[in-house]
Amino acid sequence: MVQINCIVNDYIVIEHQQTGLNPSKRFDISNIDFDILIREFAKTKKQNLVMKDLQDLIQVRIESMVMPNPGRIDYLLRYQETITSYNSEQDKATIEKTFMDLANSMDTEQQRYVREGFTSDEELSLYDMLFSDNLSPKDFKAIKKVSVDLLAKIKAKIAELDHWTDKQETKAAVDNLIRDTLWADLPECYDEESISRYRQQIYEYMYTRYRAVA
Repeated sequence: MVQINCIVNDYIVIEHQQTGLNPSKRFDISNIDFDILIREFAKTKKQNLVMKDLQDLIQVRIESMVMPNPGRIDYLLRYQETITSYNSEQDKATIEKTFMDLANSMDTEQQRYVREGFTSDEELSLYDMLFSDNLSPKDFKAIKKVSVDLLAKIKAKIAELDHWTDKQETKAAVDNLIRDTLWADLPECYDEESISRYRQQIYEYMYTRYRAVA
């Protein structure tokens, strides 16, 4: 317990969000070594006490993963199902292993944007929205480029606008930019219906993340 608490105390810090956004506090858990936590959990005899701390850490970690990439919502659903099972006094050993497996899979997911060749989770998020299993290798390469270029264009456009979500004309400017870029740059296999759907998803994603940006 002492070892685990030391690890957590060493790496968890409270950070304030930037001025202009809704004031809140969040845990920075990016440097926590979950492998060490899992090994220490396996050795301790007071696993019931430690499990609550692990649950809280995993909850914070999932929230930090879902924020830049809503496509990861399945991690939150899996976590909630595991919590429900744990609280209903089902097989504790099996459920505790599920927690450990979930933490390990999150390690892999949080580094996926690097493996895919992106520089941020936001680029990966747009790529995940545009992804389709029936794409050719050439199409995969094309939508990666679209994801990177479109995100840069949207951010640049938002930076030009004054409180862009306050006026219909400025919201339309961002929406039209997304539409025009998708129509111009997506591979031919994307039809009108799919482009319209992706346009809406990307617009809503950017609106949610940047609605407070002046």
